[in-house]
Order: sequence, then C-alpha cells, then structure tokens
Amino acid sequence: MKKLVYLIIAFFVLAACSHDPDFVIGEKDMVDLLVDVHKAEAVIESNYGDYNSKADKKKLREAVFLKHGITQEQFDTNLVWYGHHIEDYMKIYEQVVERLKAENEEAKKLLAEENSQTMSQPGDSVDVWKQRRAHVFDTRQADNLLTFDIAPDENFRARDYFELRFKVLLLPKLAVKPQVYLAARHTNHDVVYNQLDIDKEGWYSLPLQTDSATALSRLYGYMVLPMQPVQGTLYVDSLMLIRRHYNDRIPTVDNQKALPNRPEAVDKVRRLKRIGN
Repeated sequence: MKKLVYLIIAFFVLAACSHDPDFVIGEKDMVDLLVDVHKAEAVIESNYGDYNSKADKKKLREAVFLKHGITQEQFDTNLVWYGHHIEDYMKIYEQVVERLKAENEEAKKLLAEENSQTMSQPGDSVDVWKQRRAHVFDTRQADNLLTFDIAPDENFRARDYFELRFKVLLLPKLAVKPQVYLAARHTNHDVVYNQLDIDKEGWYSLPLQTDSATALSRLYGYMVLPMQPVQGTLYVDSLMLIRRHYNDRIPTVDNQKALPNRPEAVDKVRRLKRIGN
C-alpha cells in the first residue's frame, strides 16, 4: 500500500515538473498577447491627448485583454510566472520583437505604396479625399492650418463638380471665425474658388463647379483657424471631398467666384503651408 502511495506521489511530482500550471498562457498565445499589448501602449504614447487619463488608458488595455479572453490580473500573474522562468520569457520576447519589426516594415511599405498611389477611383460619384478624416485645431498653437493639394488623374474630367464635406464638433467661442477654402485651377490658369466661415457646430458642405470646357490642373484648399486670444479647441470630423461627373446639366454654385488667368493664385495655399510649417 505504501509503495502505491509513493508511486502516486511520484507521478504527481513528475507531472508538476513536466507541465506548466493551468493558468500559464502558452508560448504562441503569449506572443500574440504581448504584441497587442505593445501596440496598445504605442497608441497611448502617440495619442496622448486622447489617452491622458488613467481611465482612458485602462479602457484600451482592458480591450486588449478582452480580445485575448483574459483579465489584467491573469496577465500580471503570467508576467510573475514568466519572471521566474526567464529563459522561456526571453524566447517569447524575441518572437514579439521580430513580429513588431516585421509589422512595422510592412506598415512602412503599405504607407509608401499609398503615398505613391495618385490614381483615384473611377465612377460618377467618388470620394477623392486622401488625408486623415479628422483634424484638431487648437487656438494655443500657431500652425492651425490644414491644407490639401490634389493632382487630377485620368478619372477626372472637365466640368467635374466637387463638394467638400465635414462635421464640426465642440466649437468654442472664438473672436475670429475659422475659414474653409476650396479652389480649382484649370490648364489655362483660370481659377474658380469658394469659401465659407465656420460659425456653428454640425455638418458643412462647400461646393465647387469646374470649367465646362477646360481640363483641371489642380484641386486645392485649406482650413485655417486664425490665432486669437481666447483658448479653445475645434474638432473637424468626417472629412470627405466628393467628385461627381456631369455629362448634361451642370449645377450652378452660389457664391462661387472666378480668378481669370491668375497662375499665382494656386500659390496661396503653398505660402500658407510654409507659414504653418
């Protein structure tokens, strides 16, 4: 009987020595988890304005743990266990570093391809906006300027109609109103433009009709918040620049103005951009 008891004890001892505890996350899953944890910390670090409170940071980290089906406590427990099994941890961490490097290189490659991709999508109604969909203007900063400059490709046509759309959130009380400007320069150097002031929260639409006969050379514009003594933050969201083809009826755009044969007009945005930088 004693011999049987010793055999049972020896079995459990060997089992404990040869297998990790049940709470330990396996190597592959731990690699996936640590990669996502590092990504979340990078998001927090690069977007401090959005994650400047402990609650916001905690919410993002908990979202990572929820994705992997664990809790913060389980994660901490695993870090303690792997801290006592440093060789296993170093093996895992080397894989994490390699994964992050590989994903970073892939992201750079995709970004380079996107930046070199000048071709817009074909179609009668297409969003040709290529920058970030949201922008924050802060009256405490001197470079409150968002510019864009689009070179047309074979999907652009004469008499194309454009509409810049965006949503304004949390508009502060400002001494000077922010201004939005949209312009098109044609191959004969004629320029048409339209502009508006931001004076309330909500959706905005700034239309522009290009020439019916002359091809488009550049499509450009800007949003600017002039410097002023009051402190405030203006949020612009859901930025879109819709291009429409018109073969028959050409819409009339109220308040649109023209600058005939003014090649220097397109330089206005570039001068503003240099000032902003």
